[in-house]
Amino acid sequence: MQKKVSLEKAKKTILTKANTLPAELVDVHRALGRVLAEDCYALVDLPYARTSLRDGYAITTLKSPLPKRLKIKGEIFAGNPNPDPLNPGEAVWIATGAMVPEGVEAVVEEELVKKIGDEIELESKIEIGRNIRAIAEDFKQGEILIKKGTQLGARELSLLIAGGHFEVQAVRKPRLWVLCIGDELAHIGSALRTSQVYPSAGWLAGMRGEELGAELIRVVLIADDPEALMETFPEPGQADLVITIGGTGFGKKDIIVEGLSRLGAEIIFQGVKIRPGHSFIYSEFNGVKVFSLPGRISATEIAFEFFAKPAILKMQGKAPNPEIIYAKSQAQLESVPGQVHILRGALENKKGELWVKPLRQKSWHKEITKADGFIVIDPKTKKVKVGERVKFILHQSGLDLLFKS
Repeated sequence: MQKKVSLEKAKKTILTKANTLPAELVDVHRALGRVLAEDCYALVDLPYARTSLRDGYAITTLKSPLPKRLKIKGEIFAGNPNPDPLNPGEAVWIATGAMVPEGVEAVVEEELVKKIGDEIELESKIEIGRNIRAIAEDFKQGEILIKKGTQLGARELSLLIAGGHFEVQAVRKPRLWVLCIGDELAHIGSALRTSQVYPSAGWLAGMRGEELGAELIRVVLIADDPEALMETFPEPGQADLVITIGGTGFGKKDIIVEGLSRLGAEIIFQGVKIRPGHSFIYSEFNGVKVFSLPGRISATEIAFEFFAKPAILKMQGKAPNPEIIYAKSQAQLESVPGQVHILRGALENKKGELWVKPLRQKSWHKEITKADGFIVIDPKTKKVKVGERVKFILHQSGLDLLFKS
């Protein structure tokens, strides 16, 4: 077991051990956010036949002299299969997306013709192919639609559905358990007794895992007792990763190291040179990755974002790299050399220039909701002056500030 490793070594160790999970067959409508595990090819042509790009009149005999009159033969709507062919001198009203009959040379907008009884009169020249989609103009059967490794959003899934897919091979979601340790914890919905609190830090970790694509199986409250940890730990095959909350320090009731050791887990490292979150512990047991986060929610969130988040993403085949920008500090900051100092910050766009306000409140829960990301001060820096640029790891919520003037 290693003790007090650097931030970079901790992240590298975790990512080296976090392998992409196997693929599984899932319905297309349940694959949102998943990563495609194989190339997907079109199973059909799109469009399958010549179709109209808009409402109008399908016409023939474009090469005959102007003006010309064409007899209206009827109407064609989307979904009508195999419409009758048009003969020279005929036209038919056609809806957007409808199959274009044989013999049609163009679809002309209604406003470009004059309707006279059961005929239309065309006075202006119309080019061949106007408002007609050719067969397979979008894609052909057998053409690659989406490549392996692509994260599937709504647009990608829409394309796969258009291409005839109703199931895809996608990387499996990591199964996540959260174990909240503490005699003081009360179940959500129950009345609080004196000295009790709700397990908000545990639910923060669990729901962040879900946001990132994990399948949250259970959030369990357990006592400050190594035996309780051993009894509650998931059986083989029930979880891919376990997050424990609390008990990572060196006090009498900090039971994580003892509980995991008695369970038979391998403790890879204990402690990281960061503040807050320095008591983070990483272990493995029967192939399950175990992330032991400090119980104070301010440190819980930071340890989750810097250590658990990259692993959860990599296990799904997603890029684990954070969005990093640089912004000017609105306040003077001081740091202890030898460790990475991490603070939450709120971004502000001042006349096109990004500034970050450090959030150093005692109300940790509120601070979390106001932050756009994390200020990261490297181990060699003792002081950051007002106006000095700092490294900032961006939450997704802060992206819009980059584009505001």
